[in-house]
Parts: sequence; structure tokens; C-alpha cells
Amino acid sequence: IHRDVISKAVKQSTLDSLSEQEIDSMDVEEIAANNLKYDLPVSEIPSTMGSFERGAIDVSAVPIDTQLFVGTGPTEKRLVGLVENDRGERGPGRRQIGFDLIVPTALLDTSPSVFDCQPLDSSEHIILYLHGGGYTIGSAASHRGLTGRLAFQANLRCVAIDYRLAPLHPYPAQLHDAYIAFQYLVQQGFEPQNIVLAGDSAGGNLVLALTMLLRHTGVRRLRGLLLISPWVDLISERPSVVENERFDYLVNVPLESPLNRSRIYYAPGRPYSRELVDEMAHPLVSPINGDFRDFPPTLIQAGDKEMLADDIDEVYHKLLADNPDRHESFIYECYADMIHVFHQFLDLPPAQKAYISAGKFIKGL
Repeated sequence: IHRDVISKAVKQSTLDSLSEQEIDSMDVEEIAANNLKYDLPVSEIPSTMGSFERGAIDVSAVPIDTQLFVGTGPTEKRLVGLVENDRGERGPGRRQIGFDLIVPTALLDTSPSVFDCQPLDSSEHIILYLHGGGYTIGSAASHRGLTGRLAFQANLRCVAIDYRLAPLHPYPAQLHDAYIAFQYLVQQGFEPQNIVLAGDSAGGNLVLALTMLLRHTGVRRLRGLLLISPWVDLISERPSVVENERFDYLVNVPLESPLNRSRIYYAPGRPYSRELVDEMAHPLVSPINGDFRDFPPTLIQAGDKEMLADDIDEVYHKLLADNPDRHESFIYECYADMIHVFHQFLDLPPAQKAYISAGKFIKGL
């Protein structure tokens, strides 16, 4: 029942078909408004598990060295442009990135500054959470049930950001915001090696892309990664996409369609071409094609009935292949009969089991 409700919303949020010949008439504002109409609802954190307060990152106060982005392929020029746009903003209207700061119950009364986004002590670990939603829907609010349970099980504070959404803000706006959020935590006093990156679906894609971008800029030590049903390949044509479509709530819109979610995210309104597909295969867009050597310890959780199952299985085996002496650092939990991000069905026994396992993994890092 839960699956069918979500599936109906996802299908309704897909506009009427648009042919490649009509791509010049694409209205990204209409698409964004339609996405908002069927956005994921707000989810609550049980009071027995924790609480949250809202905060905001002033992007102009987080210095970004654009020279570090040199050599990032088609992403380089776009990232530099986004940084320059932020630098050009002045006054009270300058851009901010909103976030939830989630605090588990065990930490609520430990310090009067528990809702300040600064380390409670020099060794504190923290989770930076990047929500899913195909890069077009979702928010920190829609994932509070998930992030609250994760923070509770890990007994760590968690920062969940509201990154910009496509198609009004196409790639790499989301990667840019995630990078700023990471640098903000470092600026506040958290050591990179004490930060756990976590995310589901598109957020899992963003966790991997952010990890690769951080490595490119010289940050090679993170505490660990939690990937929940990660979207690792934006141009995937692996069998599970079709074979599991009857179980899952995702919608398989062909890459050749201008309304394909990957294209809406990466380059809305751009005509289909071999060059476009090649760009979308870049590791910062489709991390499955990246270099996973010396990657942080990683836990992957997914369902065997989800459409992305083959992609997820392949990225796990790439982690193992690229780290032959560290297989114990990479864990893949594939839950029987579960679909995409089953964690959002909060009361399902497999979801509860997954939260406990994720918390145990993070505590052990």
C-alpha cells in the first residue's frame, strides 16, 4: 500500500510526454512547480528519539578555492561559475543553505550548546546527511523520520541540508551545496576524519560524488559513508531497471526522453546526443565510473526488489576490486523483498533492522 501511494505520486508528478523535437518548449518552472505539488511530505522525529532545530549556512562566509576544481572535467566550469555567482551576492538577500540539526535524546541534556553547530568536544563525530528525491523533490523535512532514527541509533548529531533542486538549479548546484556544507562543518571545528557522509537515493549519489570531489581537492580522510539505495549510475541500462519495475515505485523514463530524471537533473532542455551521455558518465555525475581506491569505510543498504539493484551490486563489487586488502571495510546489506529506500517506511521490521545496523556501523567507525 505504501509503495502504491508513492508510485502514484511519482507518476502524477511526471508531466505529459514531451518529444525531443519539442524540447525547446520545455518550461523548467512548470516542471519545478509540478514537482513541488507532489513533493514528499514532512516526516516527524519521535520525541523518544530526539529533536531538531533549523539553521542556515551563509555561503558567503565559507571561502571556496576554485583552483581546487581544476581537472574535474565538465564539472569544473560549472562549479567555478556557481562559486562566482555566490561571491557576487551582497546584502541581506545573499544565499543561504538551510539545514536541520538533529540531536538524539541521549545528547539533549549534555550541553547548553547542543543545538549549536560546533563540536561539543574535539573528538566528536557528526553525520552530514544528503536527502534523496531524484534531485527534484525532497528536503531535510521530508527525511526527519529517517535522520532522526539514524541519529538515535548512531548516538550522533546529524546535519541534514536543503540543497538546491533541479530543474531550476541543475547539476552541479547540489554538489556545490554539499561541498559548502562539508567545508562549513570543518570551519565550525569538526575534523574531516570525524565526519560521516550519509544519503539515500540521489543523496547516495551525492555522497559518492562529494567524496570523489573532496579527494580531488586533497581531503582524503573521512570517517565513513552510509549509502541507502544509492543512485550510482544516471545512464543505467542494467536488467534490474526493467525486471524490478513491477515491484518498485520508481518510474523508468527512457534516457532518450527530455523528461528523463537524469537529464532533468544534469541538463534540462538540452537535446539528446552522444556528447551528453558521455558527460553524464563522468564519475562526479555517475560515481559508478569512478576510482574507489582508498575509499572510506562504507555501508551500503538496499533492497533486492528495487530497480537500482544491479547498479548497487556493481558499485559494491567495484569497491572490493579497488581495495583488495580492505574488504572488511565495505559492507553490503541487501534486504530480501525490499524496494527503493524502504527505510522511509519507518515501521517496517526490515527498516527498523536497517537503522539498528547502520547505527552499529557508524558507532564502530
